[in-house]
Amino acid sequence: MFYFVCALYAEAKPLISALSLRKDAFSCPYDTYFSEDSSVVLAISGTGPIAGAAATSYLLTRFGFRNHADFLINFGSCAGNEPGLHLINKITDDTTGRTFYPDMLYDLSSCGLPSSSEKALVTVPRVVSSLEDPSCLYDMEASGIYQAASHVLSPHRVLFLKYVSDSGVDAEKTITAEKLTEDSGKHIPTVLSVLEKLAEACEEKPFIDEELLVSTSLALHLSDTLRHELRQLFMYAQASGTNIKEILDALDAEGKLDVSSKREGKVVLDEIRKQLI
Repeated sequence: MFYFVCALYAEAKPLISALSLRKDAFSCPYDTYFSEDSSVVLAISGTGPIAGAAATSYLLTRFGFRNHADFLINFGSCAGNEPGLHLINKITDDTTGRTFYPDMLYDLSSCGLPSSSEKALVTVPRVVSSLEDPSCLYDMEASGIYQAASHVLSPHRVLFLKYVSDSGVDAEKTITAEKLTEDSGKHIPTVLSVLEKLAEACEEKPFIDEELLVSTSLALHLSDTLRHELRQLFMYAQASGTNIKEILDALDAEGKLDVSSKREGKVVLDEIRKQLI
């Protein structure tokens, strides 16, 4: 399933039309739209990081999620100096100073998003009148959406696709709903291509070395929850082309796999995660 969070209806309107989404007739805290086969669901969050986080939590809680197959995509406008649609590889929350890094696991260059389209983004609490860092993009929701999604989805399952609508100068006066919709519509073919690419990636079931997974879980005395996390790391390594056995062999050579408690095993699991992500 693909989950979309868009701040404004004007941004989402061309996507709703292209995917033939229909509005949920039931009473919902957010305007929500579905595809006929329920493979896509989209919510209009409203502006601001809290609104984005709340809508994301609502979607993932109401409809459930499958971390091995589902994606959450934040699509919408932003301020910046470089026109076009951008794939966000770094998000900084201007209020807290915290920084987040969505994983760039999938090659989307064939969809019209080459590495040159990747940009850093700053989430601010209000519309910017100027760009403090001209090399960055600015929006009002991404950091909240990322933090909410990160509690249930792996970093490579959350994507941020932002199109530049203005350069931050008198934006509130010049950016109309009509312009947001017009600009959004220009990038819908790219977004649809991304959906096709990600759907194909979901169909490719990565081979997991089950014997190595089981032996590592036992050696680290992992609980069921942590064993599930280790499986996710095995899948991530396979999808990203990383040889996890080499990482485990190196840890074993350092004597780090020789643990005697679940607490020590969790420490090693964290070390594996740091080396992979």
